[in-house]
Amino acid sequence: MVEPVKLRSVTPPKAKRARSSSVLETLIRLEGEAIASKDVLSLQHQAVNRSRDMLDCGHIFWISRKGGNVKILAVTGQEQMERHTPFGQWLTTELKTRARKGDLDTACQWEFKSRRDSDLINYPFIHAHYAPFSPDPKAGGLLFAFATSPADSHVAIMARLGEVYGLVHAARKGIKRARMMPRKRNLFYGTVAVLALIGIIPIPMTTLAPAEVVADTPFILSAEFDGVIKEIFVTPNAEVKAGDPLVQLDDVTLRNELILAEKELQLAEVRRRMSGLRAFVDAEAKRELAVADAEAELAIARRDYAKDRLDKTILRAPRDGLALFSDVSELTGRPVSNGEAILRIAEPTRVLLRLHAPLAHGEALREGARVRMFLDNDPVTPLEAELVRASYRAVTLPEGGMAFDAHAVLTEGDIPRIGARGVAKIYGEKAPIAYFLVRRPLTLARQMTGL
Repeated sequence: MVEPVKLRSVTPPKAKRARSSSVLETLIRLEGEAIASKDVLSLQHQAVNRSRDMLDCGHIFWISRKGGNVKILAVTGQEQMERHTPFGQWLTTELKTRARKGDLDTACQWEFKSRRDSDLINYPFIHAHYAPFSPDPKAGGLLFAFATSPADSHVAIMARLGEVYGLVHAARKGIKRARMMPRKRNLFYGTVAVLALIGIIPIPMTTLAPAEVVADTPFILSAEFDGVIKEIFVTPNAEVKAGDPLVQLDDVTLRNELILAEKELQLAEVRRRMSGLRAFVDAEAKRELAVADAEAELAIARRDYAKDRLDKTILRAPRDGLALFSDVSELTGRPVSNGEAILRIAEPTRVLLRLHAPLAHGEALREGARVRMFLDNDPVTPLEAELVRASYRAVTLPEGGMAFDAHAVLTEGDIPRIGARGVAKIYGEKAPIAYFLVRRPLTLARQMTGL
C-alpha cells in the first residue's frame, strides 16, 4: 500500500453554496480573476483554489509538462507542493507513465490505484479527471480529484477551466514579438553592418597622463661640506650668469679657524727666524732650523685650507641659466650635509616633458611614440613631442599612488616655461575601435574572475 497522503484536509464546498450564483456568473468571475492575476504564481494558486467554487472536488493539481518531464507545481490548500514526499513521488510517477502513453495530450479520466491492480490506494479522492491547457496541451493542465465520479456537467466546466488558465498562463509567459517590416528590417541590418565596419577601423591606443615641463640635464648645486644656509642671493627662477654668487653658508666657524691658522702661521714664522739667527753661533740651532721650517710650512697649509673652506661658503653659478628652487624662506637657515643638493641651474632652452602614465595603459609607452601636451595656461595650442624613455617599473608618486615615469622631447611648438603643467596624450599602437569598447569590461572581468 502507498503511504497516506500528507496533504492538508480539504472539505469539499457545499453544493448549496456552489449553486448560490449561476455557473455562468461564477465562470465569468473566475476568468476575470485569472486575467487580473499579477504573476504566474498567483495564477496557479487561483486555479487550484478558486476553481472549487464551481466543482465539488477534493483537490486540484497544476501540472506542468516539458517533453517527458512532468512536475506538480501547485495543489489545493497548500502554498507549495512537496514533490519529494511519498505521495508526491507516487503521483509524479503516475503522471509520467500516462504522459509517455500519450494520455495527457487530451482530456481523460481514470481511477487512482496502488501498484497492485486489485488494491485501491489510501487516498479518498480516487476519481481523476485531467483537463489539458489550451492552446498547447503538451504544456500541462489541471488535474481534478473527486471522491465520486464527476457529473457530465462538470466535465465541460473542467475543460473550460483548462482552456482559460492555459490561455492566461501562455500570455503570462510572454507574447511573441511581431516580425519587423521589411523596411525596418533592412534599416536594422544596415545599421548593424555600418557599426561592424566602424568597429574594425584601426585607431591608435591613447592614454592621458599628467605632465610637467622639466629641465634637461640641469646642474645640481650642492654643499661641499656640512653647514647651514645663511643667505640666498637670488630669487626662484631668476636668470644667473656664470660666477654669480647664489648661496651663502654660515661662515663663523670657518672664519675663526682661518684667524687661528693665521696666528699659528705668524708664530711659526717667528720661531723660524729665531732659529735662523741662532744657527750662526750654535751648531745645535741648525738642527732646530729644519724643524722650524717644517712647522712654518704646516702652518701655511693649514692657513690655505681654512681660507679655501671659507671661500667655499659662497656657492657660485657654474654656468648661465635659471636658478631653480621653490622658495627662499624654505632654504634659509636649513642645515645641509656634504653633497646635498640645494638648487639647480638649468638652461631655459633645453627642456623635457615628464609624464606619469597610468599603470593600466603601460602598453602605449613605446620609444618614439607621439605625445601631445595641453598646458593648463594655454589649452588651445598643444605641444608636439616624442617619447624618448620610460621606466620599466612603476614608481611611487609624491601625492600617492603609482605610475610609470616617462620623458618626452619637444619636436614642434614654442619652448614652454620650466615648471609649467598640463595633460599629455600619448599615442600607442593602432587597434580596432571595437577593442577599445571591450577592453575595460574585459579587464574588469578578468580581474574579478581571474581567468
